[in-house]
Amino acid sequence: MCGEDVLIRRLFSFVLVSGLLMVPGCSRDVRVGTLAKPARVTAPVSEPVESSPIGVRLEPPPPPSAAVPTLLEAGEKDFQKRERALAAELAKMWTRDPERLVAVIDEASRCDQASPPVSLLLAIAHAETNGKILDVSEAGAVGLAQATPIAYRQEKSVGKLFVTPEYLTGARAYLAKKPLGDADTIATLLLTRDDPRNRKRARKLLKAAYDLRTEGFDELDLLEPYATKTFKQRVRYADRHSLAVLRELEPLVAHGNRKQLRVFRDRTRIEYRSLKATQVTAWKSYQDTLIELRDTMLSSHYGMPANRVRNERPYEAGEYLGENLDARFSSKAMATFLVRHLERKTSEARALAANGQDVDKLTASLYNGGSHNVKRMLAGLITSLPETQRYAIKVHNTMRRLNGCLGPIDTKVASAVTKRIEN
Repeated sequence: MCGEDVLIRRLFSFVLVSGLLMVPGCSRDVRVGTLAKPARVTAPVSEPVESSPIGVRLEPPPPPSAAVPTLLEAGEKDFQKRERALAAELAKMWTRDPERLVAVIDEASRCDQASPPVSLLLAIAHAETNGKILDVSEAGAVGLAQATPIAYRQEKSVGKLFVTPEYLTGARAYLAKKPLGDADTIATLLLTRDDPRNRKRARKLLKAAYDLRTEGFDELDLLEPYATKTFKQRVRYADRHSLAVLRELEPLVAHGNRKQLRVFRDRTRIEYRSLKATQVTAWKSYQDTLIELRDTMLSSHYGMPANRVRNERPYEAGEYLGENLDARFSSKAMATFLVRHLERKTSEARALAANGQDVDKLTASLYNGGSHNVKRMLAGLITSLPETQRYAIKVHNTMRRLNGCLGPIDTKVASAVTKRIEN
């Protein structure tokens, strides 16, 4: 727990449910099933106490009955009910160790007053790993929240971080190929149909490509503690090269002929595919190395096959690996990271969202696809992101299910706390 003050504040958030109760000083309602953080509640000013008449002794108020739980005790019981309800619902979705998953994420959420709703945190965690908290992805993402080294450093998280030259190479190639892909898209548009309307659209897309050319490149600076001088030189070269490619495309968009556009497009596409192959190969090597180290350490430490440790003792093993190999294996570290990173992505989503756009879905898209891809999709440089869009729908549906199972509990809590305040 993070202290009685946090516990009491979060309990008050439960009772602000669809107008069931409005506590003086609270700025807004809280939706059913959402663990939103409450506003500060201002205590009412006490009325002056009348002096006791002469000869009359005022007895102190009787102590509360032991049979009636205090607000703090009632709050803890309600938290436990909510955790059990969430775990039961996640268990229906084939989530591994749902009770532990809910407990560790709820604990991290309680410790951060700006935390997104627990239902969203759990929906993201479920979409990432289904509770397999020791997984390593082909993109080098690890743990409960599937954090990459770059994302982990972005949130200033502490602890060991396993970064190899292969991961650095893959990260550089992943970002360096983006502007080349943009140039390919624009040239292909004009090759498909060259008319005034498409020329106008191509100019608009070229401007977006310039604007987004360095999107994400600043993230590579976060890897400086692990980078060599050669890595930095190659990043600078990629930056200069992408600018040169877009400048070469500019006159072709204005008045280039079909032959010139095709030569440019084919050459750019070859470069793009080469960088993508470098990215995939490098990150696969990083994944294989980290998985081998993970399993070797688990087998040696626990004296049993690594797959058995991962299945039977994942949370204990995660803390061991988090301390000795990579902090991203720790469920506690990852739950804290997830809260912080989703705060960042929610803020980005609000800034990007158009009128009526679902911020929660856009937040999930940014978490899965990265801001560089989502911004390109919104600008029209990427037609669609099917995997990211499916991911966002899955997170949305999971969040709705989790909110639904919390609704009856929140209503009951609101009624109980209302009576307590009235009394």
